[in-house]
Amino acid sequence: MVKEFKGTLLMTHEEEFPLTESFFDLGFTSLRVTEAKQRLEERLDCSISSNVLFNNPTAEQLVAYLMTDVLADLFPEGSDADG
Repeated sequence: MVKEFKGTLLMTHEEEFPLTESFFDLGFTSLRVTEAKQRLEERLDCSISSNVLFNNPTAEQLVAYLMTDVLADLFPEGSDADG
């Protein structure tokens, strides 16, 4: 997922993406957020509401939402998501 957002911001592979900073504070526009959402949908093979990215405006919040609501069957309750 971070790769999609880094690509949108033209960041290099070596640059660290701030997981707790708002997409909009990082320079995303509504159009760029929508483009990133579409790429995530293709990669994850699922549908993501546009409102989700506005209601979960950081990568950290978005990952938590995806794990608990969209991809919950891949992350059983009580599993250690941090590895």
